[in-house]
This record gives sequence, structure tokens and C-alpha cells, in this order.
Amino acid sequence: MKIVADKDIPGVEEAFTRFGELALIPGREIRPEDLRDADALLVRTVTRVDAALLEVSSLRFVGSATSGTDHVDIDALEAAGVRFCHAPGCNADAVVNYVLAALALLSEKGRSHWRHLGVGIIGAGNVGGRLASLFVRLGMPVTIYDPLLDTAHPLARYFGSLEQVLSRDIVSLHVPLTRKGAHSTFHMLDADRIGLLKADAILINAARGEVIDNAALSVRLKMPPGLNVVLDTWENEPAIDPVLLSQAVIATPHIAGYSRKGKSNGTAAVLRSFCEFFELPIVDLPGTGPADMLLFQESDSDLRKLDWAILQAYPISGDQLDHHDPELSRNFEFRRNNYAFRKEFSEFAFNADQVGGALAADLAALGFVAA
Repeated sequence: MKIVADKDIPGVEEAFTRFGELALIPGREIRPEDLRDADALLVRTVTRVDAALLEVSSLRFVGSATSGTDHVDIDALEAAGVRFCHAPGCNADAVVNYVLAALALLSEKGRSHWRHLGVGIIGAGNVGGRLASLFVRLGMPVTIYDPLLDTAHPLARYFGSLEQVLSRDIVSLHVPLTRKGAHSTFHMLDADRIGLLKADAILINAARGEVIDNAALSVRLKMPPGLNVVLDTWENEPAIDPVLLSQAVIATPHIAGYSRKGKSNGTAAVLRSFCEFFELPIVDLPGTGPADMLLFQESDSDLRKLDWAILQAYPISGDQLDHHDPELSRNFEFRRNNYAFRKEFSEFAFNADQVGGALAADLAALGFVAA
């Protein structure tokens, strides 16, 4: 059996070498000729899988170690008789952690503390749904916009219009990129809808860059008072707009979902589907090690301790991009492909005897483990 795989899928060599010939290729460089005699293709979001890529292939299986599928033409795979799998929700907790780390850092920078703000969430799938549920557990005002969900959804009582969501203090995007239909998400936030945001709102995009009209957002950010913009995804990646980059309070290279556990979940999901399809014994990847202990300063307030715990687990400022970088496009891609996958909050523990009951409840709600 021959397997062609993006070389930057975490653990791909360890997981798949045992099954036959494994050809590791940079994801953006996978070409039709590479697949001529391949049985399986394993990709990330940087590889466009469509009819052109499949033109001369002998593929029977395509697996994407990602939660999203907008890089895959599923209809083309079905027409070619190729089995497709992906890993929905594999990195959902990592993206939730990213949003919380961004909010904690903004609080550190002097923004009103996020625990006192109202939240609007666009898209309540694997990520948005978990984020909304978390904020509900924390007792924060939440409004959700997701026209694809019905009133039977567990979070239906929090549903509202897009305009209501855009009026919140925090607006966080968690939708796939779609370009057709009544609810297309391409440029969902255009100039008019960006104009509905509060002057001092926090806008977070850890979904897909094209969901926001980046040019319109840049124009809005040139007008005072400025929004607080957190961008992990961008139009035209990796050739992103350095001006917009300079305007963002937090700007990162599409790594919101890049936790060790999240990436392992993605590889493991594809591995299981691969084994099932080819009728091979199911194998599992190694688990994670023991939790790291969080440290606190006795004199800090509970809110300060909460932010400190978040930023100990994920010091997001270390992922900041530099808009002065003369090789921004190359380094965007390099940092994404060579990212040191971080731990998730669930891999950190706190001493329940050393924190008050309210703080312990908040930490547990965020996923930290009481020890």
C-alpha cells in the first residue's frame, strides 16, 4: 500500500509507516503525479483536494486531520468513488482556549475584564457551541447567531439575530467558509455589518479569514475609536495584509487549534477511519502525560488569578506576528508548519485547597483539573 501524506501532520510517520510505503510531502506541494499509484492521501487545510488533484490518481481513501472541510471538494471525491473522512471537533477545545487566552491578554492590557462583558457568538458548532456553553456556565450574557440550528438545540434560548450578536461587547466567529446558499459565510462581516460593532468591541476571528472582508475591516480600524481585533485567520494566507496585521491587537498565524491534544485527536481520528476502511487492526496513538500545576500569587484578585492561570497555560503573546517582518508570508507559513504544539487547559491542574470556591468553580469550568 502507498500512502501520500502532508509531512506536517503531527505523528503521521509514527502512525502510518507500519501500513506500507509512506511518502511525506509538504502540503502545498502535493501534485496529481504524486498520487498516480497511491492508495491513500492524508492532508491538512493547506492542500486543496479537488477533481484536478485526483485526475490521474488511484486513490481509494482521503483523510483530512482537521475539523474543517472547505479545502476538500467532497462531491468530486464521491464521484471518483473515494472514501473521505475528517476530524470534526478534534481541536475545538484548543480554539476555545485560544479565545480565552486572547481575552485574558486584553484584560492584562487594560481592557474591561472579559468576565463582566456580554458575548456574541456566530456559529454554534463544535467550537462555538462549546464556547457558548462555557460562557453560560460562567453566568455571562450570551447571544448566538446560527441560522442552521433549530429551536430544539440545547442553546436555543440564547439564539438571536446577527444584528443582536454584533451589538455585544465580545463578538467571536466560529463558522465554516461557504460561498453558496442563503447563508453563505464568505464576507459575512462586510463593511455594513462591521459598522454595527460597538466602538470598543472585541472582535475575534479564529474561523476562516474570508468570513470577514479584510479590506473593509482595515478601513474601519483606521477610524477612531478603534475596535479591539484578534485575528488568527486571514484572507489570502500566507500572503496576509501587513497593514491589517499592524492594526490587530492580537495577530497570530492560523494556530488557534494547534494544541498537542487537538492535533493528536485529528491524526487519531483519521487513523481510526483509515484502519476501518482498509479493514486493518485499529491502533491508537499514545496518550498525554501528567498535568502541570498552576501557580498563583496570594495577593492577586480572583479575576487576576483567573487570567494568570489562562496565560500560564497558553502565553498567547508568544504567537504574535510582526508586521515589520520583511518575509511575512514565508514566516507565516514557517511558524504554522513548525509550531510547538501547546498543551490544553485540561492538561493543567490547580490546588483546590489554595483557591477560593468561586475561583475554583471558574477554573473547573474552563477545563482546568482540581487536584
